[in-house]
Amino acid sequence: MNFPSRIKSSLALTEIEFPSHKPDELFDILKDKVEFSFRSNSISRESIRITSLMAEGDARVGLEILRRAGKKAEDRNLRKVTIEEIEQAIKDATRFKTSYFASKLNEYQKTIYEILGKKKRMASGLLYREYCRIVKIPVVDRAYRNYMNRMVELGIVNVQEFGRWKIYEIII
Repeated sequence: MNFPSRIKSSLALTEIEFPSHKPDELFDILKDKVEFSFRSNSISRESIRITSLMAEGDARVGLEILRRAGKKAEDRNLRKVTIEEIEQAIKDATRFKTSYFASKLNEYQKTIYEILGKKKRMASGLLYREYCRIVKIPVVDRAYRNYMNRMVELGIVNVQEFGRWKIYEIII
Protein backbone atom coordinates (compact mmCIF):
# COMPACT_ATOMS: atom_id res chain seq x y z
CA MET A 1 0.00 0.00 0.00
CA ASN A 2 1.22 3.49 -0.74
CA PHE A 3 0.37 5.37 2.44
CA PRO A 4 2.27 8.49 3.48
CA SER A 5 5.23 7.66 5.74
CA ARG A 6 3.61 9.34 8.78
CA ILE A 7 0.65 6.96 8.49
CA LYS A 8 2.86 3.93 7.90
CA SER A 9 4.90 4.68 11.02
CA SER A 10 1.78 5.00 13.18
CA LEU A 11 0.40 1.71 11.85
CA ALA A 12 3.68 -0.10 12.54
CA LEU A 13 3.31 -2.21 9.40
CA THR A 14 5.49 -5.28 9.34
CA GLU A 15 6.05 -7.57 6.40
CA ILE A 16 5.94 -11.22 7.38
CA GLU A 17 7.74 -13.85 5.34
CA PHE A 18 6.62 -17.41 5.79
CA PRO A 19 9.26 -20.12 5.58
CA SER A 20 9.11 -22.45 2.60
CA HIS A 21 7.43 -25.79 3.03
CA LYS A 22 9.41 -28.97 2.54
CA PRO A 23 8.30 -30.96 -0.53
CA ASP A 24 6.58 -33.63 1.59
CA GLU A 25 4.75 -31.00 3.66
CA LEU A 26 3.62 -29.20 0.53
CA PHE A 27 2.50 -32.49 -1.04
CA ASP A 28 0.29 -33.16 2.00
CA ILE A 29 -1.18 -29.65 1.87
CA LEU A 30 -1.92 -29.90 -1.84
CA LYS A 31 -3.29 -33.44 -1.54
CA ASP A 32 -5.76 -32.25 1.12
CA LYS A 33 -6.83 -29.30 -1.03
CA VAL A 34 -7.32 -31.59 -4.05
CA GLU A 35 -9.56 -33.92 -2.01
CA PHE A 36 -11.91 -31.02 -1.25
CA SER A 37 -11.62 -29.12 -4.53
CA PHE A 38 -11.48 -31.72 -7.32
CA ARG A 39 -13.65 -34.66 -8.23
CA SER A 40 -12.42 -37.96 -6.87
CA ASN A 41 -9.61 -39.47 -9.00
CA SER A 42 -9.49 -36.47 -11.33
CA ILE A 43 -5.86 -35.71 -10.51
CA SER A 44 -3.15 -38.27 -9.85
CA ARG A 45 -0.82 -38.39 -6.87
CA GLU A 46 2.05 -38.10 -9.36
CA SER A 47 0.64 -34.80 -10.63
CA ILE A 48 0.30 -33.51 -7.07
CA ARG A 49 3.87 -34.64 -6.33
CA ILE A 50 5.19 -32.83 -9.43
CA THR A 51 3.25 -29.72 -8.44
CA SER A 52 4.65 -29.81 -4.90
CA LEU A 53 8.20 -30.00 -6.26
CA MET A 54 7.72 -27.28 -8.87
CA ALA A 55 6.11 -24.88 -6.39
CA GLU A 56 9.47 -24.70 -4.59
CA GLY A 57 7.97 -24.66 -1.11
CA ASP A 58 5.33 -22.00 -1.81
CA ALA A 59 1.82 -23.30 -1.11
CA ARG A 60 0.23 -20.35 -2.94
CA VAL A 61 2.12 -21.24 -6.10
CA GLY A 62 1.21 -24.92 -5.74
CA LEU A 63 -2.46 -24.08 -5.33
CA GLU A 64 -2.31 -21.75 -8.31
CA ILE A 65 -0.74 -24.49 -10.44
CA LEU A 66 -3.48 -26.94 -9.49
CA ARG A 67 -6.23 -24.38 -10.03
CA ARG A 68 -4.93 -23.47 -13.48
CA ALA A 69 -4.38 -27.13 -14.45
CA GLY A 70 -7.93 -28.00 -13.36
CA LYS A 71 -9.32 -25.10 -15.35
CA LYS A 72 -7.34 -26.15 -18.45
CA ALA A 73 -8.62 -29.74 -18.14
CA GLU A 74 -12.16 -28.48 -17.70
CA ASP A 75 -11.84 -26.21 -20.76
CA ARG A 76 -10.72 -29.23 -22.79
CA ASN A 77 -13.62 -31.35 -21.42
CA LEU A 78 -11.22 -33.82 -19.83
CA ARG A 79 -12.26 -36.02 -16.91
CA LYS A 80 -8.72 -36.03 -15.49
CA VAL A 81 -5.99 -33.45 -15.18
CA THR A 82 -3.07 -34.70 -17.26
CA ILE A 83 0.64 -33.95 -16.97
CA GLU A 84 0.23 -31.68 -20.00
CA GLU A 85 -2.13 -29.39 -18.08
CA ILE A 86 0.19 -29.46 -15.07
CA GLU A 87 3.19 -28.48 -17.22
CA GLN A 88 1.33 -25.59 -18.84
CA ALA A 89 -0.02 -24.46 -15.48
CA ILE A 90 3.51 -24.47 -14.04
CA LYS A 91 4.60 -22.05 -16.76
CA ASP A 92 1.56 -19.86 -16.15
CA ALA A 93 2.00 -19.91 -12.38
CA THR A 94 5.67 -18.93 -12.70
CA ARG A 95 4.63 -15.89 -14.73
CA PHE A 96 1.89 -15.16 -12.18
CA LYS A 97 4.37 -15.32 -9.28
CA THR A 98 6.85 -13.11 -11.10
CA SER A 99 4.24 -10.48 -11.98
CA TYR A 100 2.85 -10.57 -8.42
CA PHE A 101 6.24 -9.88 -6.85
CA ALA A 102 7.12 -7.34 -9.53
CA SER A 103 3.98 -5.41 -8.59
CA LYS A 104 5.31 -5.14 -5.02
CA LEU A 105 8.48 -3.28 -6.07
CA ASN A 106 9.00 0.39 -5.26
CA GLU A 107 9.51 2.92 -8.06
CA TYR A 108 13.31 2.57 -8.03
CA GLN A 109 13.16 -1.21 -8.10
CA LYS A 110 10.59 -1.12 -10.91
CA THR A 111 12.91 1.05 -13.00
CA ILE A 112 15.81 -1.35 -12.43
CA TYR A 113 13.55 -4.32 -13.17
CA GLU A 114 12.33 -2.71 -16.42
CA ILE A 115 15.90 -2.08 -17.58
CA LEU A 116 16.80 -5.68 -16.82
CA GLY A 117 13.61 -6.81 -18.57
CA LYS A 118 14.75 -5.15 -21.79
CA LYS A 119 18.33 -6.42 -21.64
CA LYS A 120 17.47 -9.82 -20.03
CA ARG A 121 20.97 -10.12 -18.52
CA MET A 122 23.43 -7.47 -17.33
CA ALA A 123 26.51 -7.06 -15.19
CA SER A 124 25.70 -5.25 -11.96
CA GLY A 125 27.86 -2.21 -12.70
CA LEU A 126 26.40 -1.74 -16.18
CA LEU A 127 22.88 -2.13 -14.83
CA TYR A 128 23.52 0.52 -12.16
CA ARG A 129 25.04 2.94 -14.69
CA GLU A 130 22.06 2.46 -17.01
CA TYR A 131 19.71 3.08 -14.08
CA CYS A 132 21.60 6.28 -13.12
CA ARG A 133 21.41 7.48 -16.72
CA ILE A 134 17.62 7.04 -16.88
CA VAL A 135 16.41 8.46 -13.56
CA LYS A 136 16.68 12.07 -12.43
CA ILE A 137 17.72 11.30 -8.86
CA PRO A 138 19.16 7.80 -8.57
CA VAL A 139 19.59 5.94 -5.30
CA VAL A 140 23.12 5.44 -4.03
CA ASP A 141 24.93 2.22 -4.93
CA ARG A 142 24.35 0.74 -1.46
CA ALA A 143 20.57 1.10 -1.82
CA TYR A 144 20.84 -0.31 -5.35
CA ARG A 145 22.63 -3.41 -4.01
CA ASN A 146 19.94 -3.83 -1.34
CA TYR A 147 17.23 -3.55 -4.00
CA MET A 148 18.95 -6.16 -6.16
CA ASN A 149 19.35 -8.52 -3.19
CA ARG A 150 15.63 -8.14 -2.45
CA MET A 151 14.67 -8.93 -6.05
CA VAL A 152 16.86 -12.03 -5.90
CA GLU A 153 15.20 -13.05 -2.61
CA LEU A 154 11.76 -12.58 -4.21
CA GLY A 155 12.81 -14.90 -7.02
CA ILE A 156 12.20 -12.46 -9.87
CA VAL A 157 15.89 -11.99 -10.65
CA ASN A 158 18.71 -14.54 -10.75
CA VAL A 159 22.27 -13.66 -9.87
CA GLN A 160 25.54 -15.28 -10.88
CA GLU A 161 28.53 -14.28 -8.82
CA PHE A 162 32.11 -14.26 -10.04
CA GLY A 163 34.14 -13.10 -7.06
CA ARG A 164 33.08 -9.51 -6.49
CA TRP A 165 31.33 -9.30 -9.86
CA LYS A 166 27.67 -10.08 -10.29
CA ILE A 167 25.54 -10.70 -13.35
CA TYR A 168 21.78 -10.31 -12.97
CA GLU A 169 19.26 -12.09 -15.13
CA ILE A 170 15.54 -11.51 -15.20
CA ILE A 171 13.24 -14.47 -14.58
CA ILE A 172 10.38 -14.58 -17.04
